[in-house]
Amino acid sequence: MSDAYPPPYLPGEEEEASWAGPGGAPASADEYRARRDRDWERLRGGAGALPDFWERYAERSHGWRQWIAFLQPLGRDHADLFAALEPLRERLGQVEGVELLPVEYLHATAIQIGWMMASDVMWSQVESFYVNASPRIHRVRPFTLRLGGISATEETLYLGADDGHALREVRRQVGLGVPKVSQVLAGVDPQMTPRGDRFMPVVHLAHFCGADRLAVARAVEEFRELELGEIDVTHIKMARMSPDPDIRTPEPDVVAEVGLLGPAYRTGYHN
Repeated sequence: MSDAYPPPYLPGEEEEASWAGPGGAPASADEYRARRDRDWERLRGGAGALPDFWERYAERSHGWRQWIAFLQPLGRDHADLFAALEPLRERLGQVEGVELLPVEYLHATAIQIGWMMASDVMWSQVESFYVNASPRIHRVRPFTLRLGGISATEETLYLGADDGHALREVRRQVGLGVPKVSQVLAGVDPQMTPRGDRFMPVVHLAHFCGADRLAVARAVEEFRELELGEIDVTHIKMARMSPDPDIRTPEPDVVAEVGLLGPAYRTGYHN
């Protein structure tokens, strides 16, 4: 199974080795900034036009299959927060080969469970994912998601999101409760490394469809440090995502949400 979006930069061997140093793992803000910077340098230093996101997506999605994920539909729930992006969106709208994503589509995916097809995920399984994940997700504390910092891969422009590594705990708990997710984390998700989970939350803002990379870099450079603000996360959502060739970026279809209650939730219960 491939994810709808390939992850941003992943640590190489040298950076992985630094995790074993005296200070342990870096703070989330430092780690995420370093990864955004590395992505940006790769974008600027590459050669040729950027690839067409949708051509690659059609292949990754097994012919436009829908997918199920635990995610936060930030554009749907906090549209006003994204007003600060309008100057950037206006600038990008003038760059050929850049497809801006509608605010209602903007989301941060914690983990994609799978594609809706007989060989991966059946609709009849989705309720069991919710039932088995809920007791685990309840144990995670509410947390703050700080939105800020712009970078890009060769396929998408993205907004950084600092969760204090909270979503790694969400991923861990869901993996403990849902066998399908544990399989994804163990064998498919590239952000699960030998040294542990290197998940970094992002919000994709635009897709590249043959854009000139230097034109993108010039349009974005002055917005790299843009800060949007903070969101209090009290629930984790599960949603169906159903892009198709005609409606490429529909609003996430939220099918369930689970409250974050903290580690004291049903202390004696083991799922």
